[in-house]
Order: sequence, then C-alpha cells, then structure tokens
Amino acid sequence: MKEEILRQLKAEARMQAADKQAELDAKYYAALGKGEKAVRQTYTPADFDTELANRLKQLSGLPVKIPTKNTIPAFEKTFDMLQTYIAAFPTSKNLIFIGAAGTGKTYASRVVGGKLLDKGFSVLYVTAFNLIQRFKDYIFNFETSALDHLLTCDLLIIDDLGTEPKIKNISEEYLLNVINERMTQEKPFIITTNLSPDDILARYDQRLTSRILSKQTSVVINMKSKDLRLS
Repeated sequence: MKEEILRQLKAEARMQAADKQAELDAKYYAALGKGEKAVRQTYTPADFDTELANRLKQLSGLPVKIPTKNTIPAFEKTFDMLQTYIAAFPTSKNLIFIGAAGTGKTYASRVVGGKLLDKGFSVLYVTAFNLIQRFKDYIFNFETSALDHLLTCDLLIIDDLGTEPKIKNISEEYLLNVINERMTQEKPFIITTNLSPDDILARYDQRLTSRILSKQTSVVINMKSKDLRLS
C-alpha cells in the first residue's frame, strides 16, 4: 500500500514539476523579451515524506484525532499492553479483541493504528460492513484498489466482525482470502468483535476460525470491563 502510494506521489510530482517549471520558464523568457533583468528559477518539489504521511492518514479510515494517552482507568492494563505491541512492530502477531459493546475494543484498535501511522506504517481501518462493500466494489465495479489495500497495508484493522451481511460466495470466501494472504505475507491484522470464540466458530467455517483464533499467530484479548461509554 505504502509503495503504491509512493509511486503515485512520484508520478504526480513529476507531472507537477514539469508544469511548474514550464510556468517559471515562461515568466523568465517573457521578462527577457521585455528587456528586463531576470534570473531563471528552478522548481523545488514538495517533501515526499510529508506528502506520503499525509496521504497515508487520508486513506487509513482512522479518525483525525486519536488519543495518545490513556484517560480511562479501567483501560490502563490494556493500554500498556498495546504500547508493547506498537514498540515491537512490525510483527506478524495479530490482535483479536473480544467483548461486549462499549468495552473499548474499537478504541484499542484505533490507538494502535494511530500510533503506527505516526511511525510511518500504512494502516487501513474498516468496519466489517465496509469490508463487504469493498469486496463488492472489487467484484462488480472492478475497483482493484478496494482489495489491494486490504492485502498490502502494514496493518489491517477490521472492526465489529460478525455484524457484516452474509452474502453467498462473497462475505466469508473473500474474508478468508484476505486473512490467508496476509498471514502468508506475515502482515498482521487486528479484529474487534462482540462474538465469543464459540460464536465465531458457529458463524464462520473451521478454516477461517482457525486462522483468526490461531494460538501461534493471534493474541486473543478478552475485554471484560463494563460499558466505558456509560462510565
């Protein structure tokens, strides 16, 4: 994902540089034509690192403002664990946040995503519902980037797994393909869900469940606090 965006930025920069240089040259030669003194200027392109960081943030799907410090006492232990995960990144370990509504699962995933964006990694945050829409855009509208970014970003966050519509030959099949491909490339993912492990097994087939809940590649975190939204 990051490499593709960088290629796009370089291509855009080349075209922009040519246009800007042409404008500067036109002014220079116009001044010379009038007998005026002029110095030929050279266009300096924008800083790629800054542009890349801005573009990655725009495409991440994450909120503009993400807390950098924990302000919720009940979340302190989990927050400390997240800092360890962030410090160890890149890693092939996946995080699976399980728990009832309002226990901080989405908050936790966004904290990780935001911190990694700040460190220069590419992150893509999607709800489970939006994930299915991306699959449909890829299949029916031939939007290859809808699927490519799911596979190539440094960290994929899928929020609220289990709330997505079940569409035959699309929902589970493409989700399995994305999860399997990312595991093959050792690119991690974070999943948040209200489903228990037994619920996941009941909703999805064994192949997908074993990959999501693998003890070798995933850390399952049971969020047991009371509804933080009501605290």
